[in-house]
Amino acid sequence: MNNGDSYLESLLSNRKIVRSYKKVNFDKKTLNKIASYTIKIPTAGFSRGIEIIQVFNENTIKDISNLFNERKYTEQGKDPWISHSVALFFIILNENAYHKRYSEDDKAKAINSNDWDVPYWFVDAGAAMMNCMLLLEEQELSSGFMGLHNTNRKSVHNLLDIPEDYLIMGMITAGVENEVNPKSSSKLQKKKLIHNEKFSK
Repeated sequence: MNNGDSYLESLLSNRKIVRSYKKVNFDKKTLNKIASYTIKIPTAGFSRGIEIIQVFNENTIKDISNLFNERKYTEQGKDPWISHSVALFFIILNENAYHKRYSEDDKAKAINSNDWDVPYWFVDAGAAMMNCMLLLEEQELSSGFMGLHNTNRKSVHNLLDIPEDYLIMGMITAGVENEVNPKSSSKLQKKKLIHNEKFSK
């Protein structure tokens, strides 16, 4: 830890999205608890509608990299990413679990889950995602996130036997950062993100 940071502050300071991994051998036994702690999150009404699929099998990881069109990127000169992951974690959500929970008698006075302006299943899934990334950082692994917007969702569902009524929020990759040929990051204009007491520009 640096500058008197707490352990959590240190993890948060070092965490970043990484999309270029080395191909390494890694003792995956150290990752066995990642999934169980990833889903230790508050869920609206204790709906428990957030689940996780962990993938350690190298052949399955290769199949997933193909479904996510990794070859298209490597042919453009970009480094392998998904295929060099030591593990993949899919955050999946069961929206029906929330509707079922909020149809129960003790939630009769609550706002109907169909009327939530911000659906809590996405809030809870985001919390699980952050847990997973911090747990990987704790194992001195880098992590990345990939949505399914450019992927055939049905193919991923079929490969992982995910029921049709579940939604895959996205995939978290875990690996060892490839720093041999670091890509120069574009300098984005800094934006004020923290506001004191009231919103201010």
